[in-house]
Amino acid sequence: MATRMYDEVHWYMEEVGARVVAKTGIPSDRHHLGKLMLHSLQDDPDFILQIDGATGESETFGSALDRSIRCAISLTNMGLKKGDVMVLMGPNHLDFCIPHNAAFYLGIMVASVDTTLGVNELRDLFHMNRPNIIFGQSEKMKDIEKALTLSEVEAKLVTFDNDGRHTSLAQLLDVQDKEAIKNFKPTDLDPEETVGYLTSTSGTTGVPKTAMLTHKNLTIGMPYIWVNFSNFPTPTKLVIVTSPAQWLSAGIHYVFSSVFKYTRLQSSAPITPEHFAELVNTYKPTFLATSPNMMVTMMANAKCDFTCFEYVGLGGSAVSQDVIDEVKKKAQTDEVYILYGMSEASGMTVQNDMYSVAGSYGRPIHGIQTKLVDPITNKVITEPNVPGELWYKGPIVFKGYYNNPEVTKEVITEDGWLKSGDIFYRDQYWNLFFVERYKLLLKYRNHQVSPVEIETVIMKHPGVLHAAVTGIPDRECGDLVVACVVPKPGCSPTAQEIKDLVKETLKSTMVKRGNDAVHWYMEEVGARVVAKTGIPSDRHHLGKLILHSLQDDPDFILQIDGATGESETFGSALDRSIRCAVSLTNMGLKQGDVMVLMGPNHIDYCIPHTAGLFLGLKVASIDATLCVNELKQLFETNRPKIIFAQTKKLGDINEALSASKVDAKIVTFDNISIYKTMTELLNDADEASVKKFQPTDFDPSSTIAFLTSTSGTTGIPKTAMITHENLAISLPYIWKTMSKFPSPIKISFVVSPAQWITTGFNYIFSPVLKFTRLQTSKPVTPEHFGDLVNKYRPNYILCNPVLMRTLAEQANCDFTCFEQMSLAGSYVSPELVEKMKKLTQSEDVFIHYGMSELSGTAFVHDCPAPPGSCGRPAGSFDCKLVDPETHKEVTEPHVQGELWFKGPAVFKGYHNNPEVTRETFSDDGWFRCGDIFYRDESWNVYFVERYKSLLKYNNHQVSPLEVEMVIMKHPGVLQVAVTGIPDRECGDLVVACVVPKPGCSLTAQEIKDLVKENLTDTKHLRGGVIFMKSLPITSASKINRQKLKELALTMRRE
Repeated sequence: MATRMYDEVHWYMEEVGARVVAKTGIPSDRHHLGKLMLHSLQDDPDFILQIDGATGESETFGSALDRSIRCAISLTNMGLKKGDVMVLMGPNHLDFCIPHNAAFYLGIMVASVDTTLGVNELRDLFHMNRPNIIFGQSEKMKDIEKALTLSEVEAKLVTFDNDGRHTSLAQLLDVQDKEAIKNFKPTDLDPEETVGYLTSTSGTTGVPKTAMLTHKNLTIGMPYIWVNFSNFPTPTKLVIVTSPAQWLSAGIHYVFSSVFKYTRLQSSAPITPEHFAELVNTYKPTFLATSPNMMVTMMANAKCDFTCFEYVGLGGSAVSQDVIDEVKKKAQTDEVYILYGMSEASGMTVQNDMYSVAGSYGRPIHGIQTKLVDPITNKVITEPNVPGELWYKGPIVFKGYYNNPEVTKEVITEDGWLKSGDIFYRDQYWNLFFVERYKLLLKYRNHQVSPVEIETVIMKHPGVLHAAVTGIPDRECGDLVVACVVPKPGCSPTAQEIKDLVKETLKSTMVKRGNDAVHWYMEEVGARVVAKTGIPSDRHHLGKLILHSLQDDPDFILQIDGATGESETFGSALDRSIRCAVSLTNMGLKQGDVMVLMGPNHIDYCIPHTAGLFLGLKVASIDATLCVNELKQLFETNRPKIIFAQTKKLGDINEALSASKVDAKIVTFDNISIYKTMTELLNDADEASVKKFQPTDFDPSSTIAFLTSTSGTTGIPKTAMITHENLAISLPYIWKTMSKFPSPIKISFVVSPAQWITTGFNYIFSPVLKFTRLQTSKPVTPEHFGDLVNKYRPNYILCNPVLMRTLAEQANCDFTCFEQMSLAGSYVSPELVEKMKKLTQSEDVFIHYGMSELSGTAFVHDCPAPPGSCGRPAGSFDCKLVDPETHKEVTEPHVQGELWFKGPAVFKGYHNNPEVTRETFSDDGWFRCGDIFYRDESWNVYFVERYKSLLKYNNHQVSPLEVEMVIMKHPGVLQVAVTGIPDRECGDLVVACVVPKPGCSLTAQEIKDLVKENLTDTKHLRGGVIFMKSLPITSASKINRQKLKELALTMRRE
């Protein structure tokens, strides 16, 4: 079973928002629901927006757009303005959404109110909400007028139907001013502060309060409902709305049916089982979100075919696993999920998906920080499996209760945490399990009793349709538990059966991060750029994102060369990069040309790198240690137009250019050269061009940013083509474990060589995310590393595990400055992770698996991952495990297979190498990563081995990594690499190449015996043991498996 791209909905919202911002020039308009809805309705006038199943009427986008604009104009003419309150009371007919949409255009607060409320209840609501206008049915107008009088509120009244006494909606829409209709624009407003909905909440526990939800709350919070979908627009064709119009779950569809482009099937008649069946059989809706109680009733009584539903969401009250299983069986789909949320959190707060553990509600969405708190002591619960109240923090948390500051203070702490009022416990991976509403918990002899727990047991009785548990007061015991049971038709369960069932079944008496913060920040930066340029795709133009960010804070320190002590500010780097870009343009360089960079991580390296991204050049960072033949092969593939390098490398470069018959301009970073120097290049830029400079306009989805050498350990490097859009989408996932933006970290220590793509990540994101890079133009030895750590105290590092193991053993420094550490580039052992956690005194040591071809990281640690796991697939990919021999999909957990990827972060192929590109992609577009993994039930993924590195002994596959892990347990082993030597009869004989720790004396027999004691016969070291002073490694600090195999054939084996 393949995983899906769970962030598809967010990219789509970003795209729609960018198109709106490009028109208006206001960055925050990406969260203006009125403008998002109006833009979307304009996009496809003939698309069916809504159907009233009771009457058979339907309405298109174009019609609803025209009517809602007319309504907005009339409301404005009546004196309604931003911040006023509109009350809507009516069934789900076609007219309900018209004033609803108009209000969002104008910034009016929409309060949808239950039409069944009595006069006194309406009085209380009107007194609290102070409406300026009320839309309702004529039959309800007398109650409304009485309630207004009692509450001493004056409001204009409009009827959806025509009663002859009040202004009707039809009259309101009769706007004769065609110019006003044609030129209508929604009101400009601040979505972060402007309230969209006033939503009644907590009506089950007392008088309803009215939650204030802003436009931004809703645009960030509501899309999480759609994370299980990957096709946008139109994630589903037809949604049946069974909620009353006043429910937030109905409002979600009123907003998003236009934005996501799907049709709403609603009804102005009550949703009885008979009417539900009629609607389902007539229209075949594909999506249903409803309460578990209604679902149980419909399954028992509605005579219809549930298999039309491709997706079912259950929420609003406790959902048992039995109900989920029954719905899956009835609908014949696995797409049945629990939707847990609350009005105060703008919708969903917990994500239930294919990863979720049975019985759990899922894991917290990435839109919030979450913690469990003891509701009595208010202390944070850090252990798993301990019940506590769930608290939230983040941009989806509401702005408080309207005109009710006292109750607002009760539910929102002084430091901004929202108390949910619900009791949960979690497992070690933050799967959440619902216990009960805190206020509904009963107490029997000082023991807490959960009504939901008992209800779940009673519902297992085959004769029970519904069950609700409450308590009656007892002076001695507290609450005596009472079960209220509704039998299924034709069934007669006895009280004793229910009591016995409960008696037999029950006995007698850390903070999770908000992981989407980086995406919201990137969206904000992108929106500010788009607002300036008017080009929606510029949100993925790395050059424009970097330029905008460098302009934002000229005095911020961008980079430090630890070898020289030099540093440079945003302002200086911006000026030099622009000058470089101007001079490159004057030299004839243009979009699509190739720029080669060769040098150490000095202060100058990033200047042409950034200039290249401004202009749409393909930036190819190349290992400065390559010899002439290797350079010749790269130049033949990349065909550079310009090369930046150190003077000492010019001889090899010229020889390679001549051999490859490539003509390229040369610029030297240092000043001792017969060629143009970097200093001269920057001085050549004329001041007028520098002052008016703008990055080149281009399509980020097809414009190559990086040409990155890859797979050098298994043969001649190929050059992966990675676009601006690839990187803009993929790279932020590296930062998903952080929640503060900008400046999620202070100083990132760059220990990778300049040609590594991980260094490129830092060059791009240090200005965009606003942190300082600590790099060095000298080789990173343990001594030099120790000096820099002790001097600058960097708090983040992304490092290869081979280098990190050496640094941990030999660098004399205090690792506790590192608040977070990412290990990537080759296999990372659980032992190394635990060692670095101990050295850093931080739990934030993560395994990052990625590839150049995936534009960065492939997995994320959004929740604590099991030891040894690389995490779960990032939201930027579909992925599946495939048998590398048969190409059949591996659908079971704990079965090994090659991982295949699809999605917008997958590279565009190998530069000038269509044959290898075709070999790497399947016929239907899946990228074959070449690595073997397995997964657990929750799609935590575990690395096994490079497929091409596997050995075969007598037709049995042998993983070098597995053998290496065993040998590394020997206390005298510093490093080990396993390879094979060919044998005509057996295939590969396994050989271990071992580097002993200093001062340790090892024997080959010790190593052989260790393997023999721990692994099966086919994995024993029949090829022997080779002792080495060091392992052969590539310039990327990976073990050079090809060189290792050659050495194994010639060196002495014991």
